[in-house]
Amino acid sequence: MNVKQLIQFSFLAGAIALIGSNISAKETTVSPALSTKLVLKPTTAPNSAMSTAEKAVLDNLLKSKKVGFCSDSLDLEAAKRASKVYKLENQQYFVVLQCFLAAYQGNYEFLMVNQQPAAKKPVTKLTVTEFTKNEAGKVQKVESSSIGGLPTYDSKQRVLAINSKYRGLGDCGSKAKYRVENTTLKLLEFKAKFACDGKLEPFQTLYTAK
Repeated sequence: MNVKQLIQFSFLAGAIALIGSNISAKETTVSPALSTKLVLKPTTAPNSAMSTAEKAVLDNLLKSKKVGFCSDSLDLEAAKRASKVYKLENQQYFVVLQCFLAAYQGNYEFLMVNQQPAAKKPVTKLTVTEFTKNEAGKVQKVESSSIGGLPTYDSKQRVLAINSKYRGLGDCGSKAKYRVENTTLKLLEFKAKFACDGKLEPFQTLYTAK
């Protein structure tokens, strides 16, 4: 799902949510005794699971002006709170960078950071392989620098899974798996459901690595 589609869907979902919240505000009342006990929690928890070295990689990355990432939009606070860094080997780190948070999922880019003194390229921006439908309705393979979705990473298997919603209901979207290999994300599997018809299944398998 590209950034333009993500922003369009996010705008629609936000408008619906705003209408719903206005209705709820008119119909719901809270007693003074209960209102004093209400505690607002942040939508994303502080990123405390990373080691000191991994946090330093993220901090230095976000401070760097030489590295081009999140060119469409960068919410610095969202990036600090929701991005993840995973230590690999030989002073290399895999970075799952959240550029911004939309209505129901984030927009992400993926980077490889090499801290070896002799590294010719300290930071490499990775691309993800996707399958989309063009205006003619034909499925085609594309390479994207960013993706909207909900990513999870298995450090032991080095597998990145990304579930993308084309709208908040989740009745259409994609499910992809990639393996982190050197400075590439190798596509392992890609499933998609392009019809937003109110049904959560089935997702069609468009690619499986041999």
